Amino acid sequence: MSLLLKDAIVSGVPTSIFVEGGRIAALGEERAADRVIEAADLHAFPSLKNGHTHAAMVLFRGYGDDLPLMDWLSKKIWPVERHLTEEIVHAGARLAILEMIRGGTTYFMDMYWHREAVARAVVEMGVRAHLASVFIDLEGRSGAEEQRARTLERLATRDRCGPRVMTALGPHAVYTVSDDSLAWIGEVARGEDLLVHIHLSETRTEVEECVRRTGTTPARHLARLGLLGRNLVAAHGVWLDGEELRLLGAAGATVVTNPASNLKLAVGGTFPYREARAAGVRIALGTDGAGSSNNLDMIEAMKLAALLAKHRSGDPTCLPARDALALATTAASEAFGLGPGGIEVGAPADLMLVDLATPETEPVHDPVSALVYAGGAQNVHTTICDGQVLMHARLLEVADEGEILARAREACRELFARAGGAP
Repeated sequence: MSLLLKDAIVSGVPTSIFVEGGRIAALGEERAADRVIEAADLHAFPSLKNGHTHAAMVLFRGYGDDLPLMDWLSKKIWPVERHLTEEIVHAGARLAILEMIRGGTTYFMDMYWHREAVARAVVEMGVRAHLASVFIDLEGRSGAEEQRARTLERLATRDRCGPRVMTALGPHAVYTVSDDSLAWIGEVARGEDLLVHIHLSETRTEVEECVRRTGTTPARHLARLGLLGRNLVAAHGVWLDGEELRLLGAAGATVVTNPASNLKLAVGGTFPYREARAAGVRIALGTDGAGSSNNLDMIEAMKLAALLAKHRSGDPTCLPARDALALATTAASEAFGLGPGGIEVGAPADLMLVDLATPETEPVHDPVSALVYAGGAQNVHTTICDGQVLMHARLLEVADEGEILARAREACRELFARAGGAP
């Protein structure tokens, strides 16, 4: 199906965007199309990419708020997660994807339980995702051999959901995965050319415990085990030191900063953006799960990342609005192997149309500044993935929004009933 976004504003200039075969086929030409969207006065941007989340954790939104990270995980989240079912996770994932579509996000990097349920939701909702099943063989979880067997079983069927559902490996963290399993995951990832999605150096305690146990810090420990490479996607990285940043940069690894989650969980520091960029680290942006960040709004994440970088560096020119937008679009597309991430001929037709003619964003001196510093999910008018319109004029086109909300409420009640009571 072909699509014409007529007179959309691209970099300040009215420019029609012609889409065919899931890609941008022409710019500035009004070709005949199966569907025409009148986009005058709407600003076209690449759609957003969420580099780290746990989608179905929207079911924990507002549950266990205002606790330290490990108390939150061990006393609130992990005990209830043991009662998850595939259908509960499916309902949560659809709610999360609905929220992301409404905020202009068409791709997410996920780590969670019941991967098959999340994959089903991705296909139904028309977005893209790298999906990793959580791998934990410490802290009383399933043993290493069982986890490895499940991983290999999933790899054998990884292509059955189509090209928009991609597979990653998901070792949770150095404190929940054994060294032998981490090394094994690195070997599998290299052999199968897979991304490895892991939490890394999120808190000072994590670093101190790793040093106590292994004699070195988490990133250096991963280097010893053979996990540093272009396929490594490390979430958080708040407590990485200068040498670790240089190791990650030399390896071509990606660090995904999650400012809302880090602030709310009070991890005690801020991501060293300026230092990471100087070290050549690839940087992307995420929300983390809505259980810890409370929303999946990547526009809010862009603003927070920019403000924190300025605050940490004492330099208001650090991480300007255009660079913040890149973290969620073009830089993310490169890091996650999604192809060209800009609005250019040949790029995937993953786009959003944004209405900046609102009280929150007017006057618009600079559309990028208006989006990053003043905008929010509510400004997204139309969301497109792979050439398919997922939402237009704030109305979801790929599913029944009311049904998704009702099923998510039901799934949440079911989950907490199985866990022994309401939150």
